[in-house]
Amino acid sequence: MPVPMSFVPRFLLAALAGGALNLAFPHLRWWWMAIVALALLHVALGRSRPGRAFAYGTAFGLAFFLPHLSWAITSVGTYIPWAALATLQACIIGLYACLRAVALKSAWYTRSASVWIDAVGSGLLFVAIEGMRSRFPFGGFAWGLVGYSQVEGPIVRLAAYGGTTLVGFTVVVAAVLLARVINPAGERSGRFLSRAAQVAVAGALPLVAALAPLAGNAETGSLSVGVVQGNVPRPPLADGYEQARRVTANHRDETVRLVKSDPQLDLIVWPESASDLDPRTNDDVLAMIHESVLAAKVPILVGTQEYFENGRYNQHLLFVPDGNDVRIVDSYTKQHPVPFGEYIPYRDFFAKISSDVGKVRTDMLPGQKPGIMDLALADRNVRVGDAICFEISVEDLVRDSVNRGAQVLIVPTNNASFGDSAEAAQQTDISRFRAIEFSRATVQASTVGTSAIIDPRGRIVGATELWTSDHLVAKVALRTSETFAAKAGIIPVLGSAILALGWVVVGPFTGEKRASRRHYSDLQRKR
Repeated sequence: MPVPMSFVPRFLLAALAGGALNLAFPHLRWWWMAIVALALLHVALGRSRPGRAFAYGTAFGLAFFLPHLSWAITSVGTYIPWAALATLQACIIGLYACLRAVALKSAWYTRSASVWIDAVGSGLLFVAIEGMRSRFPFGGFAWGLVGYSQVEGPIVRLAAYGGTTLVGFTVVVAAVLLARVINPAGERSGRFLSRAAQVAVAGALPLVAALAPLAGNAETGSLSVGVVQGNVPRPPLADGYEQARRVTANHRDETVRLVKSDPQLDLIVWPESASDLDPRTNDDVLAMIHESVLAAKVPILVGTQEYFENGRYNQHLLFVPDGNDVRIVDSYTKQHPVPFGEYIPYRDFFAKISSDVGKVRTDMLPGQKPGIMDLALADRNVRVGDAICFEISVEDLVRDSVNRGAQVLIVPTNNASFGDSAEAAQQTDISRFRAIEFSRATVQASTVGTSAIIDPRGRIVGATELWTSDHLVAKVALRTSETFAAKAGIIPVLGSAILALGWVVVGPFTGEKRASRRHYSDLQRKR
């Protein structure tokens, strides 16, 4: 029998479900809690009217995103940007709940097939909404996607076949099936065998996903990579120039220690902002990079900034030894700066709303070059894909690098602004997801941690702790074949959006049409 609930219990249950979803992410990574949390959300939604469903969905979103994005408080230093970002993301979940309520007005849902239509339709709609918020507005914000919660579970193996879209769809389908067993949207529970089938399918989905094959063997040899984490002074030095210089010196010193411990390397990776002072214009930091490259006798990727009169670039420069000299042979400029963090869109307008806009004094400009660099070794050329910091969450950019021939992924990042929060661990899980999705070894280098080397199956080969000077060394597999997810491109996202739109639009129309027919039939019988 359905479980009757008024507005307040449903609202509280939705908020409880949103809080529970955090347990599927770092630091606990209880992947199965994503299914449980979303099942509770759909119990709370039931067959609510669109307005109430929006309220329940938004309550779920706030309870999830406020703690999940709490690192924004540490980064910015105030509560307003954090609250605004979390509220925007929560309202998008509210939009999902509202549209689902509209779709459920269909007369299809008086038949036994309603459970399966609801599960599939809700799954498609949810991942379509996630795909939208990953891209809009201002280039989107792809943090906290349900798929990223699955890196420790079997469902994540589906990432190689459909990315976050297929993984998220599978989680939501399982959740809705369980929710309809607990409270089947205000309808009769149906036969025992039908409810048993729902539970069986929900339980079988992770088991079936576990059988999906993942490739991780080397196809074009291997690359010996060293990762340098130089660390950042805590608390920061009062002199900004000396602070930046000290960070670069830390990375130089750790590079020297790395070279002494393991000289057989092909490439060394320094993180984003390892040299905030541009070595092309600052002789002091250039000398430290020269010293590091000549000591290592291998190319080093160095994160730096390039300043212009009207903005700046966030770059990764490839330095190579050239006899007794060092030269830059390639570079990558971040294509997707973070809105309100690295640049302020519509600055004049938002300056009227918050004085915090002034904290971003120089807007970061987007680069136009794809995220690939060619590394010339003695016996071969290796194409590396580069995604700076938050760009690893931008699926389209990473996929573009792989489509252009990237054999390994590099993720330089600077987590110094996020303190001891879960941001670094969340980013590492996203890097692990991308490794599985595209079957590429992924090398994440951070100034303060977490730095990690990840194999093509998403397993961590080595990782550092936060706020330490450390280095990692590993031989990673190089791969050229593309996963189905890489070949499919944006088709899963567009396909889910089209099917979900059809479900939302056609459902109510069909329901009203059938309701009119029933009403007409009733009148005829009365006559």
